[in-house]
Amino acid sequence: MSTATIETRTASTRTSGDYRGLRVAGAVYVVAWLVGLLVAPSAPSQTDPDIKVQAFFQHHHTATLIQALLVHGVAGVAFAAFVVALAGSRLVRRSGSARALLLGAGLAAAAISLIQVVLEVAINRHVAGAGIASTTASLFHAVNVADTVKLMLLGLAIAAATRAMEDTHAVKKWMKRLGYALLPILVIGGLAFVVHSAALSAVLDLSLLLLLLWVGAISMQAPKLDKRVTVSP
Repeated sequence: MSTATIETRTASTRTSGDYRGLRVAGAVYVVAWLVGLLVAPSAPSQTDPDIKVQAFFQHHHTATLIQALLVHGVAGVAFAAFVVALAGSRLVRRSGSARALLLGAGLAAAAISLIQVVLEVAINRHVAGAGIASTTASLFHAVNVADTVKLMLLGLAIAAATRAMEDTHAVKKWMKRLGYALLPILVIGGLAFVVHSAALSAVLDLSLLLLLLWVGAISMQAPKLDKRVTVSP
């Protein structure tokens, strides 16, 4: 067996493994979000009085913690794995600013997600210990601000991933359009966590659905997209 054949088979095996990891990470991310959204009711508005915020976490003490572990904890780790797997695959050009931005912004978003878990646990323990409402509201506000920053970073990561995949001609037209559109949509939607607005809330809901669609599509379609690659990473 020639050296070239061995190298080709090795590369093929490595690529296949990358896509398995990508698909698992993407699926876990999507499922964690969808299940997480169902386990607890909508959070209070950022303009609600402190006592209302306190009452919400008292009445949904366990559900809000489970939701946080899913949408911030499990989803955060899954997104980090998704970003690393995508950046290491043939779909993305191996060098350049787009790949670097994908990794930087994506892993930063995942890190913020894990910080949110810490904040949510702090809220849970504070409420369980009959802590004062003003502290609960302050922690809740910190979670919201973190969400705003996280969605901006997610938008940057997805736009960068789209650009990096465009370099290899792997991304499909609708994925390309959605990937670039998600940057402004996520940034605008993220403002709903700090600005009370029905319009912003509507954009936020849309942005989350489109985000899950993009991650799910890239994850599940990765092996097919690999066949479109025409530029070596």
